[in-house]
Amino acid sequence: MPSSKRSKRTPATNDLFVRDGVLGIGAGIPVPTVAQRDPRWTAREGHRRDALTKWVRDVKGNLSTANDELVAAIYAAAAESVPPSRPLEILAELTRSDKAFYAHYDFLQQQGAVLASFNVEPHNIDSYRDIYASQNPWLARASYFQAEGLVWRGSDIVDLPRLRETEFYKLFLYGQVIENTAHLVIRVRGADLLHVMLTRRRDAEDYDEGAIEICRLYAFHARRALEISDTAVNWRFMEEGFSAAADEVATGVALVQAPATVLHMNRTFSALLNGGSASQPSPFKPGMPPRLPGRRPMQARLPRPLIDALAARPVPTFCLVDPVDHEDERPIPVLIRPVQLQGSADGRAPNGFLLICRSSKSEIEVDEGALRTAYALTAAEARVCAALVGGENVHVLSEHLGISPQTARTHLKRIYDKTETTRQPELLRLLFAFSHRKLPKPAPTVLADRSGLVKSAAFPWLSGKSLSQKG
Repeated sequence: MPSSKRSKRTPATNDLFVRDGVLGIGAGIPVPTVAQRDPRWTAREGHRRDALTKWVRDVKGNLSTANDELVAAIYAAAAESVPPSRPLEILAELTRSDKAFYAHYDFLQQQGAVLASFNVEPHNIDSYRDIYASQNPWLARASYFQAEGLVWRGSDIVDLPRLRETEFYKLFLYGQVIENTAHLVIRVRGADLLHVMLTRRRDAEDYDEGAIEICRLYAFHARRALEISDTAVNWRFMEEGFSAAADEVATGVALVQAPATVLHMNRTFSALLNGGSASQPSPFKPGMPPRLPGRRPMQARLPRPLIDALAARPVPTFCLVDPVDHEDERPIPVLIRPVQLQGSADGRAPNGFLLICRSSKSEIEVDEGALRTAYALTAAEARVCAALVGGENVHVLSEHLGISPQTARTHLKRIYDKTETTRQPELLRLLFAFSHRKLPKPAPTVLADRSGLVKSAAFPWLSGKSLSQKG
């Protein structure tokens, strides 16, 4: 006869934590035994079901909170708000790992290095970079690391018996009591790989499906954080490059969000109209998402005439502003160009303005070498072009260059022929394409030989004197 005693059923762990699109709810969490769970399991079936339901709900809540913390730590580490080891620490805790390595590997050079780690001794990090990275048996099978987001158990790549026979295991893993591992492919760029290796102690079980799901969660968000970081780095590079280009031609540029919030201001604009006191935003940190528009405004104020002009309706196309340098009596014209700034918080594109200014006292010089190469000008003809850009007429530049006015006109006629221009305004427009801000001449340096005697052509009156000699 079949026994009337009801058999005990062990709940299937994988059925308790089906994710269904909810990130971070791990599977494979072992269900406690009857004795470990609650004494109420000795009660009726209904009470047992209620106790199990409550336990599942509590575990899910704890996992959700922990995984939210993991995701937040990943992006905070990309923004350098927390140490890069912090998300590794949380990942190791959630996956019951003993150690975590965040590393780079070059398949062509067969070289690697640990970029961040959790619970790893510094000498092991150094030895991995110097010796053992090229011996990594898992990375030797490169086909497993060609797609971003993949997560592998180490035993799926190299089985344990074969792993124990490698020098990598005997010399690197064994001393750290490492055997079971999990490998996360974060980013692949050609032969360059960013990956994470989690390890468990030799007496621990291999990674179950629940831990693998948490690893996939980490790999997804770590890859996304890197993409945001790369975008921000590229944006900042372009922003600084455009500012440097505008400074190079002595042009002030400012980007303003209506009504008068300064989003960006280059050094030339600040020097002309803001007294050079515009403080830049906080130093850029790789990993921060791009903040233009929506970035933190600069701590800079526009001159009152500009603020009034931007508040007027309709907004004028230019505004005259007195320069900070009161020695220049002429007001500086500031061109106002409306632009649309995308990506506002409310989904609409706010109005913005591009402000462009240039001082009449800006000193511009021609790149004579580039001009000679482009149009086969002689050195004398290039000097005439430089004088024209400096605002000199034929009579002034002839005195400045020490030539007669007739010779200057001859040079000018040849310049017209070589540049295929016919009038001076047309020539000047061409020359401005080869012009840049006049750079200050570097101060001459004083050199001394081993005896301490000065040898300098810039200071001939010092030649032969000791650096310590006075007078």
